[in-house]
Amino acid sequence: MGRKIQLACALTGPLLAALYGFGVAGFARMIPVNDPGESVAAVVASYEAHRTGVLAGMSMVMFGAALMLTWGAAVATQTRRAAPEHPILFHLQVAAAVTACMNGIMLCLAGGLAAFRVGSVSGEITQALNDLFWLLWVLPGASFEVWCIAAGVAILIDKRSLPVFPRWSGYFSLLVAFSFLPGFTGLLFQSGPFAYNGLNPWWIPTVTFFLWVLVMTPLTIKAINREATLERRGMAPVADPAVAAELARLRAEIDAMGRARHGIADGGIPIDPVRRPTPVGRA
Repeated sequence: MGRKIQLACALTGPLLAALYGFGVAGFARMIPVNDPGESVAAVVASYEAHRTGVLAGMSMVMFGAALMLTWGAAVATQTRRAAPEHPILFHLQVAAAVTACMNGIMLCLAGGLAAFRVGSVSGEITQALNDLFWLLWVLPGASFEVWCIAAGVAILIDKRSLPVFPRWSGYFSLLVAFSFLPGFTGLLFQSGPFAYNGLNPWWIPTVTFFLWVLVMTPLTIKAINREATLERRGMAPVADPAVAAELARLRAEIDAMGRARHGIADGGIPIDPVRRPTPVGRA
């Protein structure tokens, strides 16, 4: 199933992590995250000092956001093999990857605009755009949560002797999903561990998500290569839900015909043959 294209998409995972890291930390110099309680003058001064770096960094992050689509599609394609009878899990992952991409583009626009117009607009506008940038980073964790849960469930319901992904990666995906829960507190607090620069809304979800990307990438590559090997041997399972359902229906019909031919009911109970009348004059 397009091994080379799938591998190319899977390999964009580390690249998207690198673009986010170099863009935000290396060029924009926005790590550690500024305190939401900082004065307007301090926020404006930070953007003025790193204006060129912020603009370059936001451009890098925007490219990284686009790679959410390619990497997410690679993972979703392989988890579809793990749970072909539940295609909704595949669609949820694709939808979540699209949402993640759009979220990344929006936060880049907020941070880039703050630097683009710094000094030519009021400091309060720059501060508001800075707040929007970081809130767009922590608040949409719910969509990332859906993404990780859908992937984790697809992995865990794969009960075959040779699953597509190791079972522990399913539990790890669920753990990553739950780490996004505190993100909403960034909108409620302006200081402390629950503010948007705090341990719970920013540091933990950010670290766990990119760790998830780095962990799932080699597992996805391994799954792609194994699928190609099975296809060469003619042993690859059917991953398309419609085809799998049709094959299941045909198997059921064949089994029913076989049971009818051998006089066996659906419950496995032999069917009594019709008793012929005893000829007259015989005991």
